Amino acid sequence: MMPPSLADPAHRARRALADNGFMRRSRFGWDGIAGHKEWLHFALHVEGLDLLVNFSVVDDVRPGIRAGTEQSRLVCLVREKSWLGDIDHFSRDETRVVGGRLDVRFAHNFAMLKNGKLELSARMRDLPVSLELSLDPVTLPTQANNLQVEGCDPINWIVVPRLLAHGEVRIEDRRYVISGATAYHDHNWGRFRWGKNFAWEWGYAAPDSRQNPWTLVFVRLSDRPHLADLMQAIFLWKGERQVRLFRAGELRVRHEGLLRPQRVFKLPRVMRLVCPSNVTDIPKKLVVRAERGRDYIDLEFLPTDVAQVIIPNDDDLGVTIIHEVAGKVAVSGRIDGERVLIEGSSIFEFLGDG
Repeated sequence: MMPPSLADPAHRARRALADNGFMRRSRFGWDGIAGHKEWLHFALHVEGLDLLVNFSVVDDVRPGIRAGTEQSRLVCLVREKSWLGDIDHFSRDETRVVGGRLDVRFAHNFAMLKNGKLELSARMRDLPVSLELSLDPVTLPTQANNLQVEGCDPINWIVVPRLLAHGEVRIEDRRYVISGATAYHDHNWGRFRWGKNFAWEWGYAAPDSRQNPWTLVFVRLSDRPHLADLMQAIFLWKGERQVRLFRAGELRVRHEGLLRPQRVFKLPRVMRLVCPSNVTDIPKKLVVRAERGRDYIDLEFLPTDVAQVIIPNDDDLGVTIIHEVAGKVAVSGRIDGERVLIEGSSIFEFLGDG
């Protein structure tokens, strides 16, 4: 008989996150293999607010830097009527990351797993934004290892697409009290190289209502010019468990029109000098159809606002742009004869050239 604790869906989700969500860490300091990248990504939506937080540690491979040194960064983006955000950098002495556990500390900021829940605390240095959040996983994580891309090492990731958030977010003199809001988390790592021949589209759909059991993640990995798909999939959860995976030729992805925002918020701010244009290749509407037998899913994402995180390429003078795109997502479909409906806010991610 299953122990009572494991019969509890909440306990299973927390245990699975603890068993799989640990930091992988770099090998640079002890065997000289450099180029490791690892980050923890969080998003949250409440009425009037979209929030994105990212803790990242990246091997520092600049000439003359001691082996094992990392660049630690905290990215925070908030959107009320428009985007506001910043990137804080931390020294070696301000950084503590524990391998084999989910425990990341940048000075007074941290992301850690405690009693099965993700605890986040951040206070930006030059931005009037702070947050204290506890994220309780609702779904079991899904993990994909060794996603192959041309010209560099593979990409690895774990996604927990639905968590319940409690706590508060402060922006200037405004205080958002968070009580059971929908949140999202993913964790990425590997020694892949920015600027190589890959790009991605990534998004999630979680309902505003707790009573709705469905949650979805869409991912599409392609070559840099978006001419060939390397991998594409829709993952669908009912309650805590993943119940369907549509992949490869079972998906048809279509971009309709082009989003033409009047202003694009950019981080780091100095990169506006390098990439001043507001022109993007983000679609006005993203449409995905997934089918297998009688099961199907239809997804539509309608972007409303774009922020760019601009990253220098590893091997040339170009840049890679991560577009963080706020908008509304709607999903409908039928699985095993049961109707699937999801509507909510989301932040989709589109990666490509500058």
